[in-house]
Amino acid sequence: MLISNDWWENKRKEVKKTVGEKFQHTSLMQATDIEKIVLNSGVNQAITNQQYLENTEKLIQKIGQGQKPARTRARKSIISFKLREGMPIGCKLTLRKRKAWQFLFNLINLSLPQIKNFRGLSKKGFDRQGNYNLGINDLNIFPETTYDLTFKNQGCQIIIVFTSSKTEENAYFLELLQFPFQKSIR
Repeated sequence: MLISNDWWENKRKEVKKTVGEKFQHTSLMQATDIEKIVLNSGVNQAITNQQYLENTEKLIQKIGQGQKPARTRARKSIISFKLREGMPIGCKLTLRKRKAWQFLFNLINLSLPQIKNFRGLSKKGFDRQGNYNLGINDLNIFPETTYDLTFKNQGCQIIIVFTSSKTEENAYFLELLQFPFQKSIR
């Protein structure tokens, strides 16, 4: 499901305005915004078979609306894992602007509801810089995935990077986008 340029730009301005009012910003530019979304997938099976890495790259490319991912390489050698420095072991993809909003829209409305027994995402996923991190254990939840590209224990990490480092403001921004956080029991 594709969203139009007008929709994401209008939604972005509406959410920024609401966040700015709540946190008493004097300018719309002071309110937080999504800078980028990073998809990162490490493939431990790539040590023995490069086909796993190539399949994961194709899959991440489909999930990222056709954008080609970059390969990640091992920083140091680990003998017990038969891993040598510089060996390709994963891929990452950075989505910005419209593609980031399209991915986030699909994640919230199409992919996360596919998870069995889904009870929401933890608000503890924010790091010190105010960015939100979540891990997906099964890439089959994405509608773009094809069965021939998936394998057991294939997942990815999703990092939503914000322009602000204030966790409370960033969490409120995601709540306004209907992000499925766990409901706190009081």
